[in-house]
Amino acid sequence: MKRLIRALRKRHFAYETLVEVRISRADLLHNLAVLGSIKPGVSVAPVLKSNAYGHGLIEVGKIFDGQSVPFLCVDSYFEAMILRNEGVRVPLLVIGYTPPKNMHTGLHDVAFGVFSLPELRRLVKHATSRTAIHLEIDTGMRRHGIMPDELAEAMDVIESNPRIHLEGMFTHFADADTPGSEHARSQVRVWNSVVPQVRELFPGVKHYHCGGTAAASYMDELDMTTLRSGIGLYGFNTSTLALDIRPALELSSRITALRTLKAGESIGYNVTFTATHDMRIATVAVGYYEGVERALSNKGVFIVRDVPCPIVGKVSMNMTMIDVSSVPDVAIDESVTVISKDPAAPNSLNAIAELTGVLPYELRVHIPPHLRRTIV
Repeated sequence: MKRLIRALRKRHFAYETLVEVRISRADLLHNLAVLGSIKPGVSVAPVLKSNAYGHGLIEVGKIFDGQSVPFLCVDSYFEAMILRNEGVRVPLLVIGYTPPKNMHTGLHDVAFGVFSLPELRRLVKHATSRTAIHLEIDTGMRRHGIMPDELAEAMDVIESNPRIHLEGMFTHFADADTPGSEHARSQVRVWNSVVPQVRELFPGVKHYHCGGTAAASYMDELDMTTLRSGIGLYGFNTSTLALDIRPALELSSRITALRTLKAGESIGYNVTFTATHDMRIATVAVGYYEGVERALSNKGVFIVRDVPCPIVGKVSMNMTMIDVSSVPDVAIDESVTVISKDPAAPNSLNAIAELTGVLPYELRVHIPPHLRRTIV
């Protein structure tokens, strides 16, 4: 019996998924090349936090492993462990806060962001092995970071413990996506005043990086080696530059039921939709648990055979109803495009953002990790 239980625990069951997230490897690599071509000598560090913006931490990590990237950015030590466990070997930067004891548990080639003088002092005091860090400079975001007038003290603290290796310096922009932003220009000036000081004191620092994607707007002016890019890499341009970047994600599901809704009949929770004429209705196996915003109720669309089919009634937890009257001979089990990667489609992420008021990158991370990611 014990052998049987152990065998069942190890068994992997093949199954057909009803909801699938397709990720385009070609589009991700295209976007990486476009962002990397903006300024000669400036590389791109892909940001994989929050399940790679909904695209799949492991899947995207494996795509970029072996590419010409200086490092991958993750938010947590947990994400770093997952990537290492899955065989991803490119250097990693944990760009979120990390408890000091997690910095000494032996992951290979992982650096950690440090965000304040108290955190730096605590790390220096307790470091018992070589620890690579990237020090954040607060140039105007006011969330995390060493203030410029604290820089000299921070440098002294780092020098007090030879186990601390200052590998990088970084900052983050608050308003770089606003054309002509004086706040962004102020951040550029502060950053450019800090970098030469660090270069003089620590000539071995390899990486001077700025983010996010919107910082690309100021790359010609910034003294930097690396652009941290998340949302741009996945196909949404927040910079003021004209960039040929492409969405890389598409979400599909299937029709699970068909029925005729007669004029005067209502459908869905709270009877928010009543038919004014007879129509053919399909139930699709996807709802707000799978990332379909409830705000799309009675105003969004899915696509069946290139035909936009309006959502009718409220989006349910795992089901959504659509009007397929314009699709001839529609059938159960037929594929439905829930989110299209075509920027011009009425169910693209940009179009959904316009309808719901939810930012496109927020929509992406609403797609739950348990859904199968397929690389195409």
